[in-house]
Amino acid sequence: MSGSIRLEDGHRGELLITADGTFHATRADRERTGRIDPALLRRALAGAGPAPAPADTPATGRRLTVRGRPGHPDQQWTDGTAAPVPASAAVLAALLDQALGEPGGPAALPAALARTEPAAGGARSAAAVGTVAGRAAYALVEADGAFGLTALDDAAPLGGSDADAGLAPTAVALGEADGRSLFAIGSTDGSVQVWDAATGRVAHGTTGGEGAQAVAALVCRDIPVAFSAGQSGDLRAVRADDGRVLGTLPTGGHGATALRAAHCAGVDLLAAASPDGTVRVWDAGTGEQLHLLVGHRGEVQALAVLTVENQAVLASAGQDHRIRLWDLATGRSVAELDGHTGTVTGLAFTTLAGRPVLASCALDGTVRTWDVYDGRPLHGWPAGEWLTALAAVEDVLYTGDETGRITVWQAATGRPAPAAVPAGRPGSPLTALAAGTLHGRPVLAAGFGDGAVAVWDAPTGGQLLDLPGEGGPVHTLDLTADLLLCGTAAGAVRSHRLADGTAHPLPVPHAGPVAGIAFTPGERPLLASAGRDGVIAVRDAATGADSRRFATGRGPFTALSATVAGGQPILATAGEDLAVRLWHAVSGAAGPVCTGLPHAAEVLSFAEIGGRPVVIAGAGDGTVLVWDVQDGSRTAELAGGGAAVRAVVGREFDGEALLAAGDAAGTLRLWHLSSASLLNEAALDGTPLAIDLDEAGLRIVTPTGAVTL
Repeated sequence: MSGSIRLEDGHRGELLITADGTFHATRADRERTGRIDPALLRRALAGAGPAPAPADTPATGRRLTVRGRPGHPDQQWTDGTAAPVPASAAVLAALLDQALGEPGGPAALPAALARTEPAAGGARSAAAVGTVAGRAAYALVEADGAFGLTALDDAAPLGGSDADAGLAPTAVALGEADGRSLFAIGSTDGSVQVWDAATGRVAHGTTGGEGAQAVAALVCRDIPVAFSAGQSGDLRAVRADDGRVLGTLPTGGHGATALRAAHCAGVDLLAAASPDGTVRVWDAGTGEQLHLLVGHRGEVQALAVLTVENQAVLASAGQDHRIRLWDLATGRSVAELDGHTGTVTGLAFTTLAGRPVLASCALDGTVRTWDVYDGRPLHGWPAGEWLTALAAVEDVLYTGDETGRITVWQAATGRPAPAAVPAGRPGSPLTALAAGTLHGRPVLAAGFGDGAVAVWDAPTGGQLLDLPGEGGPVHTLDLTADLLLCGTAAGAVRSHRLADGTAHPLPVPHAGPVAGIAFTPGERPLLASAGRDGVIAVRDAATGADSRRFATGRGPFTALSATVAGGQPILATAGEDLAVRLWHAVSGAAGPVCTGLPHAAEVLSFAEIGGRPVVIAGAGDGTVLVWDVQDGSRTAELAGGGAAVRAVVGREFDGEALLAAGDAAGTLRLWHLSSASLLNEAALDGTPLAIDLDEAGLRIVTPTGAVTL
C-alpha cells in the first residue's frame, strides 16, 4: 500500500493508516498506535465503489478518505451523501474500537491482523513512608524509573538504583514480611515488582503485559515450566504449577512474537521469534543460546518443531509469506518454501505414509502441505478468508478463522474430513489452536478474542472444558503433560490443569497500568494491587505465592489502600464510578460502598479515629472525605483548593484527630477532623507524594526529597 486511509467517526474517534502499515487511533480522551496487516486493508476497500475527490469541509457523519492508492484517484465517502461509507469499512471501525478500548477488553480482530502497541506515558513520581530495617524511611520512585530508599530522620541513603531502571512507575509501597523490609513498585505496563530493601535484590513480582503475549509449555527436568514473552523485554520462565519465578532468557530487549518448546536428544529446546525476524534457540535447561537464525524479512508469527529420533527441525514463517526449515543440530537453513501470498499464521507437523509433512495456513485463505524431506509442495486449497490458526491431530488438520469457526480437513487430500467438528465460538475471532493428549486421547484447545478457552476431545468433538475469558484476548496456547498454558494480548499468562480446568496461580500482571499498591500489616502480610483493568490482585507479601485475582466488574480503579481491621485484612479502592469500595483481601468479598465523591479519588488512606477504623479519600478537585469502615457512613467532608489531592494521612493524638492533605498545587493543609476546621496551610517546594504524621510533626515527601514541618 502507498498513501493513507483515514476514518473519521464522530465520538468514536479517528483512525489514520499510513503507507507503512502503521495506524494511529485518536479520541478526545485516548490515543493509541499500532500496526496492521495488508489483508485488513484489502478487505476494507474491497467493497468500496466510486466516490468523489476529498473535500476540505468538516465531516458531519462518518467519513472515509483514501489518498495515494495506486491506480486510483483520491476518494472520499461520507455517510448521508450519495457516496456513503462502504459496509466493508466495518473492519476499520472495529480496529478503532479495539485500539481505543480498555486494556484486556474483547478483540474483534486477531493480533495477526492488527496489533496495538503498549500504551505510552503515564509514568509519574510516587512515594511511600514506612520502615526499613527498623528505621523510619521513605521510598521514592521517579518518573524515569530510578528509585531510592532514604531514612526520614537524617536523610541517610538506605539503597536504590541508578537512573533508567527500566520501570515506568505509577505507585510504590513499603512493608514488612518475614522479618524483611520490602518495597514494591507498580508500573504502567501492569507489572508489580517487589525488592528486598536490605539487599536490593528482587524478591518476586510479575512481568509486564507489553502487548501480544507468546507462551510455550515444557516439562523441563520434571518441572512444568511456562515460558512467556511480550513485544519487548526478555523471556520469562516460571513454574507452571505454582508460579515460582525460575529466571529469564535474554533477547536483547526485543521480546518475542512466537515461542515453541520441544525435547530432543535429551535436550530441552526453546525457540523464540523476535519482531525483527530473527529466531533464537536455547537449551532451556541451562539457558545457553544455541543458535541465532537469520533470514526472514518481517515479523515471524508461527513456529513448529518436528523431532525424529535424535534430530529436530524447526519451521518458521510470518509476514514475508515464506516458510523456512532449520536443522536445530547445526542452526542451518535446510529449505525455503514459497507459495503463500499472505502472512503465514499457523504451522503444524504431521505424518503421512510414513513421511513427515508440514502444514501451513495464512491470511491469504489457503492451507498448504509440504514434504519435509525434499521441501516440495504437496497440496494447497482454499479454506476461508482470514485463517488465523492451525493444529494437526494425526492425519487431520484443524483451521480457525476470524469468525470463530473451526474447520476440519484431511491432510492427505485437502478435502473436508469426516471427523467431528468442534463447535468453535461464532462471533469472536479464533486466535489460537493447540493439540495435545489427555489420558492417551488426542485433544484440541482453542482460544478466542473474548478471552475464552475451550478444549474438545478430538475424535468425537465432545467439549471437555469451557473456560471464561480472563486477562484479555487469547494470543497463544500450548499444551504439555496435563497443562494448558494460555498467553493473552493484554500480557496475562494463564495455566490450567487440562483434566478439569483448575487454574494454577501464576504471577499475572494487570492488563493496564497499576493504579495503587499496598501492603497489609499483621502476622501474614499481603501485597495488594489494583489496576486500570478493574482487577484486584492479592499475593503473599514475602514470596508472591498464593496469588489471587478479583475481577470486580467495577471499571478502572484509581487508588488503593490496605489495613487490618477486626483482625481481617481489608482493602479500599477508588474508581471512576466516584465510589470508594471496601473488600476482604483474602476472599474478595465486597464490603460497604462509600459514596459522595465529587471527582475520582487519586489517593486513599486508612486511620483509626475514636477506636474505629476510617478510610480517607482525596479527590481530584481537592475535596477530602472520610467514612466509617464498618458501615460506610460519611463522617467528614473537607474542602480543598481545587487542585487534586496527591497525599493524605490521618492520626489521633490524645483524643484529638488530625488530618493532613497535600495537593498537586504544592499546598499542604492540616485539619482538626472532628470540627472540620483548617488549622494550617503551607506552600511546599514540590508536589507532596507521601505524608507522615506523628508526635514529631509532619514530614512530607516530594520529588526532591523529604521536608519536615
